Amino acid sequence: MIKLNPREKYYLDGKFFLIRKGKVITKDILPNGKIISNENCLREGEIIGNFFNFLKCEYLSVPEIDIEVEALEKSILEEFNFSQLDIVGNVIFEKMLSQLIKKSTIKFLYQLYDKKGYILAILKLYANSEGRIPKKEINYENFNISKSQFYALFSKLKQEKFLEEEKNEIILDVNKIDSFLNLFEFN
Repeated sequence: MIKLNPREKYYLDGKFFLIRKGKVITKDILPNGKIISNENCLREGEIIGNFFNFLKCEYLSVPEIDIEVEALEKSILEEFNFSQLDIVGNVIFEKMLSQLIKKSTIKFLYQLYDKKGYILAILKLYANSEGRIPKKEINYENFNISKSQFYALFSKLKQEKFLEEEKNEIILDVNKIDSFLNLFEFN
């Protein structure tokens, strides 16, 4: 049991906790030092932990993220063992959790990479296992940047041979994208 007084902080260190009493907020600390505060508070009965590394995304590697918990009032956290085996076998729950993680991961990509890296990482998430994306799925609004910025960057990515357009598809050079994204130091 971890007991926290108001404003007291605790690092989860890769563990999962059930909030037995109180109310907390969490902050995700990225390897590059950036901190992302989560907008919602968590209350009694809710679970906290690093779900990003729980289910791996086969298209994109996410660096290790530290999670800091700050108590908003007197709080008690109880550690519990939560493993991937608890989910394997329940396909619907596994897919649901995977989608939630994927959705949340997109929020972090903007903090991890420059704009070029961010666009490439998002494109990888949209792509199938062969690195192909139907053109109709790609719209500047999906990338949280202006239309002019997106199309300027997209043209530059084509010139640099990170991707090419063919009929109704965008084809990614996944190896080249991976090499570029690996240049970013997360440690």
